[in-house]
Amino acid sequence: MIHHFPETISSYGPGLDYMFNLILWITGFFFVGMEGYLLYLVARYAFRKGQKAEYEHGTKAQIIWLLVFAVVILVIDLMIDIKGAPTWHNVKEHMPATDMTIKVSAKQFDWTFIYPGKDGAFDTADDVSSYRELHVPVGKKVKVILTSKDVLHSFFLPEVRLKQDVLPGREIPQWFDTNKAGDFHLVCSELCGFGHTRMMGALKVHEEKDYQTWLAQLTKEQHEGGAQ
Repeated sequence: MIHHFPETISSYGPGLDYMFNLILWITGFFFVGMEGYLLYLVARYAFRKGQKAEYEHGTKAQIIWLLVFAVVILVIDLMIDIKGAPTWHNVKEHMPATDMTIKVSAKQFDWTFIYPGKDGAFDTADDVSSYRELHVPVGKKVKVILTSKDVLHSFFLPEVRLKQDVLPGREIPQWFDTNKAGDFHLVCSELCGFGHTRMMGALKVHEEKDYQTWLAQLTKEQHEGGAQ
């Protein structure tokens, strides 16, 4: 197993890491093998004085070898698709029952996270918002609704292993969960303008009690005379 990824804190993270490693090992094997074979051919058929290069038309044996390699690559590709299908389904195609919903608004070059109030609805007077910080309670399934106010962005939580393009004019639902409290990374992974590298934020995962304390304080600040 290759261990150069950041830690994973989501239930589906290990499955994605497995697929990344599987593809790396397969492509790495073929890369090393083919590059080694090319070096062997260069050494064996290097220019020698008195020998003239000749153009050779494809032979039947060469065509057969090409077809064999094409079939091998096709089989490997199908194997990767079959192995990765359950993980893809869990992450991208199946939306489980979630514990909370947060609207994510992207704009050059910021992130704003909107939480519904007690009515559970967005775009009402009791909504609260957090700037550049996505706060969630640990162990909960979180649904995020991704929106963009201007151009194409990409919502990326490296430790969660969630990456999704954010398109203007659309609301894209995604989900994730966490199994560890702490501060983690949040970035835009799609070039979105001159300030793209500044479009960073933080995923702050709290214990349930601490999350409720944070949410109550934010609500008090934004609805009882405070400002953010």
